[in-house]
Order: sequence, then C-alpha cells, then structure tokens
Amino acid sequence: MLQWLLATLHLLALGCGLGAIAARGRNLADQPDGPAWQRSLRANNWWHLALCLWLLSGISMLVQQVQPVWVAGSLPPAALAKLLCCLLLFTQEWRSLSLLRQCRERLERGRLPADELRSRLCRASRRQLALLLLLLLLSTAWHSGLFNTH
Repeated sequence: MLQWLLATLHLLALGCGLGAIAARGRNLADQPDGPAWQRSLRANNWWHLALCLWLLSGISMLVQQVQPVWVAGSLPPAALAKLLCCLLLFTQEWRSLSLLRQCRERLERGRLPADELRSRLCRASRRQLALLLLLLLLSTAWHSGLFNTH
C-alpha cells in the first residue's frame, strides 16, 4: 500500500513539475513584461515544490526496492541512464538558481531582468523539460524490463 501511495505521489509530482517547467519557459519565450516574469517565478516555485516531492517519493521507493535491484550485483542499464539524467537535471537546476536569484533581485528593484537572463532561463527550461521527458521514458523502460540485461 505504501509503495502504491509513493508511486502515485511520484507521478503527480512529475506531472506538476513538467507543467511548471513548461509554464516557466513559455512565459519567458517572448519579451516578457513584469506580470509574465511574476508568472514565470511562480511557476518556478511550483517546480521546486514538485522537485522536492518527486525526490522524496523517488528515494523512498528506491529504498524499498534496493534489494531486487542489486541482486545481480549491478544496476540495469536503464537505471544507470536514469541516474545520469537525474544528475544532469540537478546540475541544470543548480545553474539556474543563480539566474533566478538575479531575476528576483532586479524585479525587487523595479527593473525587468536583462534579455540575456531571459534567454538563458528559457534555454534552461527547455533542457530541463527534455530531461524530465527522457527520465519518464527511461523510468517506464526500466520498470517494464525493456533494457534490463539481468
């Protein structure tokens, strides 16, 4: 029962995260005004909440499944690819944090962030969206046993 609830929370967090990242990028795609920046930052807050829930539920599920995964002595290839995508996603998020901080500071001073910040955040949003979709594909491949060699 706990595994089912964690999986449900995990999928809900993934869906919310996908929507939030897409909204952040969409709001930054054109030359945004002040309200568009605020919507983008609000979407980013939702992304951070979804990311926290996604991580907590994913780690909890992994702890419960660690025995069957390591029975053969190594991770399946799909699991390794999923871990690599997670690392890339978190690296991208870490790099985005300083950009977001700069944007918030400029908005607090009553100035719109520079176009360079906008374009960098927009690109980061597209990369994160692509990584989340790849993670979804890898997760379903792993759980269906598609690329497992054990």
